[in-house]
Amino acid sequence: MKKILLPLIALIAGFGLAFLAAGVHSLFFVLLPILAFALGYFSSWRWGLLCGFLLFASYTFAISLIWNGIDNPNLSYPLPYIAAFIAGGFSLLVIGALAPPVGKGPRRAVSINAIVILAIFTGWCCYTAVPHYSYYYQVAIHSQENLENLELYLPVGTVSGEPYTGLYEHVLEMPGGTTENFTQEIVETEYGKMLKLTIPNLKNTNLPMPRYTANIIFWQGRGFWEKIVPFRLIQLMPKSVVVQVDTVTSQRFMGPVKSRESKVIERFNVPVKITASSQAQIKLTIWNRTDRSEALNFTYSYSKSNPYTEIINYNLQTDGEWKFMPVEAKSIMEIRGLSD
Repeated sequence: MKKILLPLIALIAGFGLAFLAAGVHSLFFVLLPILAFALGYFSSWRWGLLCGFLLFASYTFAISLIWNGIDNPNLSYPLPYIAAFIAGGFSLLVIGALAPPVGKGPRRAVSINAIVILAIFTGWCCYTAVPHYSYYYQVAIHSQENLENLELYLPVGTVSGEPYTGLYEHVLEMPGGTTENFTQEIVETEYGKMLKLTIPNLKNTNLPMPRYTANIIFWQGRGFWEKIVPFRLIQLMPKSVVVQVDTVTSQRFMGPVKSRESKVIERFNVPVKITASSQAQIKLTIWNRTDRSEALNFTYSYSKSNPYTEIINYNLQTDGEWKFMPVEAKSIMEIRGLSD
């Protein structure tokens, strides 16, 4: 009876944990290696191996179901299963097979190895399941005039109302794709602290017609080698005429789990001032984004992302006058898959 019950528990538990990790909190993913150990502890190494495999297969199947949805049920696509297995899914089989000696006998070396492997993979699951943040601030300018000596006073990304200067220390350079010759500083203005960018000249693209551009990107992420970042939303300041909004623009559910949601959170105005060698109309676009993602399986092929984005997209004159630009803040939650 036990030999039939344990594999059945593994199948049901793997499926249920996937829905809890995707719909409640990603840290439920951490229970996978712990459950593999528990199922193996009360069985032989062969049944522990089988339970570990069934646990992995049902969990990955359920995550695939949540990602694909009922409208695109391509659940037999093998790449997600193979990728997740190589990235760490095999650990469930190893843990399940090594668990029986811990509770059955004096095989001290095997028992110690089983506990060590369990601790390593539980820690790894915890690290990947904890939300990871990255920050992105981009300024793009388009003009039909060859402007020089541009000075831009722009809203700055803040944490708890104070400028987060660490973001602006990390310039993302893409040869041919970003402006390299510029200076930046945080300055005090009549509206508070703002980001000042000075650009000596714009770049002539000539495609599809004479057009002059500038593109500046600041980006900061987090990895093993990077310093700690705020783990909070970075929001544009100063802002005024703030209107709280809770408008859902799109949603998708898979059973009880929300697999995608796009929502407008806030609308407000920010001050902007631009001067140049001559007056001209330009198109100014600013993206301020905080990315938040957490793994739902052994590979980031399946993850839960929740970017928060503030966007300015406006045409204005380089006349040195303060303009108040409308901003819309959006939040998008999405369960992502291997081919996204």
